Amino acid sequence: MTDTTVTTDPPQGNQPAVREADGTLKDQTPSPETTTPTPAPKTEGQSFLTQTPEAPKEELKEEPKPEDKKPDAEGAPEKYADFKVPDGFKFDEKALTEATVAFKELGLSQEKAQKLVDTYAKNTQQAIEAPYKQWADLQKEWLGDIHDRFGSKAETVRTDISKAIDSALPPSLARAFRGALDLTGAGTNPDVVEALSIMFKPFVEGPSIRPGGISPEANKAPNAPVQPSIAEAMYPHLVPNRGS
Repeated sequence: MTDTTVTTDPPQGNQPAVREADGTLKDQTPSPETTTPTPAPKTEGQSFLTQTPEAPKEELKEEPKPEDKKPDAEGAPEKYADFKVPDGFKFDEKALTEATVAFKELGLSQEKAQKLVDTYAKNTQQAIEAPYKQWADLQKEWLGDIHDRFGSKAETVRTDISKAIDSALPPSLARAFRGALDLTGAGTNPDVVEALSIMFKPFVEGPSIRPGGISPEANKAPNAPVQPSIAEAMYPHLVPNRGS
């Protein structure tokens, strides 16, 4: 094997590498190194107030991986279980059938369908109770008007009307009349109460007596002879002696 020696010294003058083709020496002056000048840093716009804000970098949105996607919610069951409703609330069978069909078409789970049923039951109950509440509030308002109109005599007016009903009407009709007053609420209407108190006043106080009219006996002179009754005229021997 032949050893090869590597040297970094410049070639000598008698070597072919340093001569031209005509035998003259080549120029051995080393060529100057070429360097790229580094630009001086800019001093403008470097403070907080003068610097130019950098354009925001657009963030790339990562597409969700298949395993990151949320699974679809539970769909409609084959058959819905019985829905829970408030105490005293009864679901119309026809409406319930139509609702369950719509629930299945919408793909609602048992839980989501129950939420709709709860909302329906709540709104339905409020709609049913609203007229009764309004009527009860009106009755309460009328009762306050009665006490404002009659004051401390309100209880006396009520008692007098009740006595007049019993005096003027047969028992069965009196009961029916009171039931009508309760059913219609007229028994608490202040105008009806006042009208009845005026109409039934004669039954409470009794009729007025006109001179020479209803009670002729009251217009007789004190010394007028007493007319015997029919029984006394027919059986005078049974009557004690009036002169004694």
